[in-house]
Amino acid sequence: MIYLILSILSSIGIFIAFRLFNRKGTNTRHAIMINYAVAALTGLAVFRPDSLWFTTSWFLPSCILGAFFYVIFRVMAKVTQENGMSVSSIATKMSVVIPVAVGLTVLQESVNALKIIGIVFGLASVVISAGGNSKKGTWLWPLILFIGSGLIDTSLNLFQTWSVSESEFPVFITNIFFFAFITALVHHAFSKGRSISKASIKGGFLLGIVNFTALFYILKSLSLPNWESSVVFPINNFGIIAGSTLFAIVAFGEKVTVKGWLSIGLALCSILILYFSK
Repeated sequence: MIYLILSILSSIGIFIAFRLFNRKGTNTRHAIMINYAVAALTGLAVFRPDSLWFTTSWFLPSCILGAFFYVIFRVMAKVTQENGMSVSSIATKMSVVIPVAVGLTVLQESVNALKIIGIVFGLASVVISAGGNSKKGTWLWPLILFIGSGLIDTSLNLFQTWSVSESEFPVFITNIFFFAFITALVHHAFSKGRSISKASIKGGFLLGIVNFTALFYILKSLSLPNWESSVVFPINNFGIIAGSTLFAIVAFGEKVTVKGWLSIGLALCSILILYFSK
């Protein structure tokens, strides 16, 4: 459980970093690019991977996954701008149904009443927390975000199950972030406003550290015995919702409506139910 808690806390750290971007005048696109470089360098510096990792079966697929990481992140930004934060939040968090469905069918994980109730409670918390204040816009991009986010989580689960050993997690993650950085760098080269400020560098550094640990600990959680992906991913997603909201109340003084408290309560109930469904 400790790995899952650390993954949730690291993901909340990503939320904090983005909140600080607005206050510090950080260019988000620049910070995201730097974040991937920092995350990759963190893996190289801390774990010092062997050169043999270039010959592993997962090397090329993880390169593609890294590029996909950046693309979906940009889609998320587009959805937020055109459809609003609520639609972006629903599309991203509701995508948990994809890795859960794959876990229950392809990986033949267990199904029981508690697990189903826990997932339903969690999904209800997502919808309530997002609210109904969304902008108008096409639903094509939210659909792409929903599918893309779900495919990323599913890919991580399948890699962890089928081809990446626990000892290879740091190298695997490092490679994903490295190719996400390469993709971001290519995009940066063809974009306007290429001058990078100190605020963006600092923001990218902070984001890179928590981004690396969030991905590392979710893979560690998936490797735990008796912890199925159909439990890990929902607890992770719903824990981020509850934790981020509670942190925003304490640290940023945000006011929470009755619906907000109901969302937090449902998310916490979901986590408790899913924990006992193992």
